[in-house]
Amino acid sequence: MIRALVVLSLLLAPLTARAAECHAALVLALDLSDSVDAHEADLQRKGLAAALRDDAVRAAIMPRPGLGAALMAFEWNNPSFQRVIAGWRLLSSPTAIDAFADRLTAGQPARVHGQTGIGAAMRYAVRSFANAPPCTRKLIDISGDGPGNTGIPPTSVRKSGELANITINGLVIRNPALDSAQPPTRDPLPYYQKNVKFGPGAFVIVIDSYDDYADAIRRKLLRELSPNFAAAR
Repeated sequence: MIRALVVLSLLLAPLTARAAECHAALVLALDLSDSVDAHEADLQRKGLAAALRDDAVRAAIMPRPGLGAALMAFEWNNPSFQRVIAGWRLLSSPTAIDAFADRLTAGQPARVHGQTGIGAAMRYAVRSFANAPPCTRKLIDISGDGPGNTGIPPTSVRKSGELANITINGLVIRNPALDSAQPPTRDPLPYYQKNVKFGPGAFVIVIDSYDDYADAIRRKLLRELSPNFAAAR
């Protein structure tokens, strides 16, 4: 009996060690629907890359030697379009972070016309965790400038049970100048608050322009990768 327990502990030890190397697995989903032009798509990629090169964000990703966070990023629009721009990578060194940031800006955003399939983007993000390294927490960032208008609704994903142990945070790009012309159903902020954010401690950050994206995603990464956010779960 004792020998069997020793053998079992030796078999489980490598799995425990691997899990301890990653405190969070984070999917970053960038809006590429028809409401996003090429310049705005570029601002999202470059803004995320700049945030990852920020010293405070690096410290949040690597809180101590040997411990990091795993990231992947993709662009999305209609239910059939999700394009990975930087695949899963465990970021546990400055070199790994730099390589991931470089990958974000290596090519041009794909120009594929499509509406705003947020539900499909959520489902794609959830299923991508199958290829992620083992991590303590699972998080999804969804950036967007409008409510979902095609494909499966986010509420269907939320009710399906797929989001167990996953937190979804939102980054809404909202143009106040359009408020008077936009019906309430088109306002992305209440839509994200009601339909997109999910899980204990989940939140939505709001900005008025894609020009503010770099600072917003920096603040967002600091908040969701912090120990206090992890403790809130």
